Amino acid sequence: MNKKGKILVAILALLFVCLIVWVVKTTPDSPPEGKKFEPPTSMTYENNTIIEEVNGVRLWDVTAEKMNADFLTQNADMENVTAHFYKENGDSIELTADHGLYENVTKDIHVEGNVVVTTTEGAKLTSGKMDWFNENGVLVATDKVKITKDDMLAEGDRIESKDGFSKFLLKGHAHIVKGIKNSEEPPKLDVDKYKNTSKPVNK
Repeated sequence: MNKKGKILVAILALLFVCLIVWVVKTTPDSPPEGKKFEPPTSMTYENNTIIEEVNGVRLWDVTAEKMNADFLTQNADMENVTAHFYKENGDSIELTADHGLYENVTKDIHVEGNVVVTTTEGAKLTSGKMDWFNENGVLVATDKVKITKDDMLAEGDRIESKDGFSKFLLKGHAHIVKGIKNSEEPPKLDVDKYKNTSKPVNK
């Protein structure tokens, strides 16, 4: 091979090397493997209401100032709750509380924080916590429970009712005072006397 041929081969080899380098440099890097996108499973609503009806008859409704509902489970966390429970005779009770939980499968409701219940029959109940067990239609109040109606005051660790507290079962350190007026302080009772007792009340 003459001198010109060698030079030509060298030039071609150099061009080939340059082409390889150019291809390597201009080939885009593989995109980094990103994190798996997880779509949100909940949404927050304001002043939303959950309603439970049977055959077009409303059993109860719950409205929350703020409600965080899960798409998958349909469960909900609630703040500043107002609920109504309706009786067959047309009477109803209203419940307010700071916080609440709604369980979609069972339709049970748990509320706590400054729980106040008022009835169209004139009763008022306060407690720290309350549960609505939908299957049995039972309301259960716990934590510093007190109920007043007319001239009666009842206190205990737990109060259960199936009819909006027209009748209720009082449990744990239960005591009842009758004959008081709204403006009167209830008499001091010996709590130990009523320790571990349960009293059904029909008022």
